[in-house]
Amino acid sequence: MAENAPHSDSGEHSFVSPYILSFKEEERERLDMQSRYVTKFIYGGKIINAPTTLDPGDEVLESATGTGIWLLDLAREVHPDVSLTGIDINQLRLHTQHPKNVTFAIHSVTNLPDSWSDKFKLANQRLVNNALTSKDWGMALSELYRVLKPGGWVQLLDTNPETTSYSGPNMKRLMDALVALYVNKGLVLDLHETLDRRLEHAGFVNVQKQTVVLPRLDSPDLDLEHEGHKKVCITYVAALKQSLLAAGLFESEGEFDLALEGMDKEWDIPSQCLWRWIVVYAQKPNV
Repeated sequence: MAENAPHSDSGEHSFVSPYILSFKEEERERLDMQSRYVTKFIYGGKIINAPTTLDPGDEVLESATGTGIWLLDLAREVHPDVSLTGIDINQLRLHTQHPKNVTFAIHSVTNLPDSWSDKFKLANQRLVNNALTSKDWGMALSELYRVLKPGGWVQLLDTNPETTSYSGPNMKRLMDALVALYVNKGLVLDLHETLDRRLEHAGFVNVQKQTVVLPRLDSPDLDLEHEGHKKVCITYVAALKQSLLAAGLFESEGEFDLALEGMDKEWDIPSQCLWRWIVVYAQKPNV
């Protein structure tokens, strides 16, 4: 994701990223919708999910903050003396209005400032597998470990292309193309199976992993959960269009559009549109 350069506090960095989505401002609405759906249906409406609390003077880091929406939602729940910092390698999608205790900066999670060592009580990161190679994941988790206070927690949510079940031929066509794109970019295809071990390798303890399959067919809010889940996933695949076309994985926009339209129809039945999400918490040893 980033050049393998020494840590710096200058704020001036050069980044090389295999990120397969768009940094354009129009992505903001989709990312906000995705974040709030995840919070409601995967985390039960909770912003902080790791077993920790935040007190005045504590500091929180969000890696790959995107629009900053998670930090803005958190700011409404915590004391104004809790400091909230969001980083990303691009700020075009950020919400420009935010409370005074929220700060945004351009940094890669693979190369955080030296001065941040042992600084944060909590680090949050969601859905960055679109941008991190296996090597980058090792660097990112090592950096998150370094900047957490002893006893601090990291909470991660992520996924990889869903190939364990297909809704039909159109989803299979799109997922096969996405897998090929992941391979082309060097992205991680087995994060569901390896993320907990990667955290342990970085030095974290008390690693807790949960796989959540959505929509939950026994949910009392199945219709609402399914409707939102379908929107999250279909708009995510739609946002991949230019990357898939640029990689030559579809012959034309028309071919992609037909496959996406077909997948949309296949997903009308909740039991046909299952997708796995991985939730992991881990703690820096309290020494």
